[in-house]
Amino acid sequence: MEFKVLERFETVQGTFELGLAESEHKEELLCILRSTAEQMVKEGLNQWTPSLFTSALLDEYLTEREVFLLRFDDKPAGMFTLQESDPSYWGKRNDTRFGYLHRLAVLPVYRGLNLGTTMIRFGEERVRKQGKLGLRLDCVSHLEGLNQFYQRQGYQFVDKQNMGTRKVHLYEKYLSSEN
Repeated sequence: MEFKVLERFETVQGTFELGLAESEHKEELLCILRSTAEQMVKEGLNQWTPSLFTSALLDEYLTEREVFLLRFDDKPAGMFTLQESDPSYWGKRNDTRFGYLHRLAVLPVYRGLNLGTTMIRFGEERVRKQGKLGLRLDCVSHLEGLNQFYQRQGYQFVDKQNMGTRKVHLYEKYLSSEN
């Protein structure tokens, strides 16, 4: 099956293409997540580990969420997921009037091109077109730089959530229904 491009993004490096991932893209998605996790381990960020990302987990993502794949020159470059609900992180605050973004990742070689911001903006526009109030996401509490990144994107801190082995900050951004 051909990769269906939903959006193209121009950068100083060239054109990146974003589309919905299908099961045949699973190895590309695993490559992105594991490579990103390996870099996190090298940098001592204590967020993701490569072993977290299994084929079975990706099957679950592809079944239960929209999974977006970012490519450059027909090679994997980044990804993120969107889902309708997230009670495991948001608990009683879970609200299906919002979209929920997870697993935003850009391969280290493509850092510095604002691809994370570009993918977030795409996700915001997608949930806005679906009639959602806004977009929600979470971030491990101990990574101050990452928390600041989301705040710079206009996300407002909602609360802290204890996930057992780690604490996360919950963020949301209300989106205008205007075109």
